[in-house]
Amino acid sequence: MDFSEAKDYIVERLVTELPKTLYYHGAHHTFDVVKSVHSLALGEKLSNADFFVLLTAAYFHDAGYIYKYERNEPIAVRMAQDVLPGFEYSDEQIKTIENIILATESAVQPTNILEKIMCDADHDYFGRHDYVKIAVSLRKELAIFEREYSDIEWLTMQINYLENKHQYYTPTAIKTRQHMKDAQLLKLKTSLKKLETA
Repeated sequence: MDFSEAKDYIVERLVTELPKTLYYHGAHHTFDVVKSVHSLALGEKLSNADFFVLLTAAYFHDAGYIYKYERNEPIAVRMAQDVLPGFEYSDEQIKTIENIILATESAVQPTNILEKIMCDADHDYFGRHDYVKIAVSLRKELAIFEREYSDIEWLTMQINYLENKHQYYTPTAIKTRQHMKDAQLLKLKTSLKKLETA
């Protein structure tokens, strides 16, 4: 398994081929997720072998955006299937990577520690100080690829997602991110209440 070459290959494609209008899902998001994977993998004491398989999945997980905005995860899986054998990844490693990528789909529940770390890393910013800034970039992107949201719609959607659809799975993420996520949720609810009573 030549992780370094696989990483260089996909990073080059992400940087040069992702649409410039992906204000949230651009290459910078992938690098942010990779950074989170590093710290979560350390906290969860992953083996080296598992770590590099997970890291490969992190680099590939949003590569499907090169081709399509909606339902891009299966495209990322196909990209991994096509190129990773050339970097000496085994069938078993590729299958694990496929499952990790597919675990980032919104309706999918992660089933093992690698998938859980990936999901937590993908939404790491929910429990960070830069949450608002990153959420603004997502709203800007959705205005192009889906539709524009009013302030009330946006806050309602954010609150619903954080409260009802998202959870941190790993003990490390729960310990390091849950408190700040809860604080963000409270701020969003306060902002919504102000808008609704204005």
